[in-house]
Amino acid sequence: MTVDDEQPDPADMLALVKDQQRSIEGQRGAFVPLILFSWGIAWLLGFGALWLIDGLGDAFSLPIWVAAPIFIVLLAGAGTLSTIFGIRSSRGLRTGKDATFVGLVYGQTWWVGSLAIFALGQALVRAGMDADILRIFYPSAYIFFAGVMYVMAAAIWRAIPMLILGGWAILVSVLAPFAGYPAQYLVYALAGGGGFLLVALWSWIWMRRARRHLTLGGRS
Repeated sequence: MTVDDEQPDPADMLALVKDQQRSIEGQRGAFVPLILFSWGIAWLLGFGALWLIDGLGDAFSLPIWVAAPIFIVLLAGAGTLSTIFGIRSSRGLRTGKDATFVGLVYGQTWWVGSLAIFALGQALVRAGMDADILRIFYPSAYIFFAGVMYVMAAAIWRAIPMLILGGWAILVSVLAPFAGYPAQYLVYALAGGGGFLLVALWSWIWMRRARRHLTLGGRS
């Protein structure tokens, strides 16, 4: 055996690195469809419940003390599941200080931004805005903020489904208020929640194809 025989083939080493990178990306993205599905259900049923408060007029009215808890529990549940899935997706993977810092800042920005939006709404009311407008302002502002955060997540983790979802959320948040109250809640439920579910399905199909490609590549 010569020295040249002991040296690894650069092409084989490059292929190994690419396979490992795809494996890591697959592990991190495995829970994306589940996260999107949970948010889709939360939006569809949560905003649907809010719409039922006044959406059907005298025919039927869901009491606000029923609709509001449904909305809060569903969104809190989706947020909890997203956190759990996010932690599990990184289990067993080594992360550097930069990745930890990015994840920490991104995670904290969610609640800081949410509190800032709430404070902004209250400040607008104190400045003379009709309090009834908050029913339009808060959902639109929160969804717009969420859309921006999704776009940021797409840029950080190179997740195309999150980019599409973020752009769609921003578009819905801008257009839905033109429907007025309470029709805007129906727009959020169908367009927003439906968008989540469609992207969840698309990302699931994309993940399956990626895994199949990785499996076939490993056998070749």
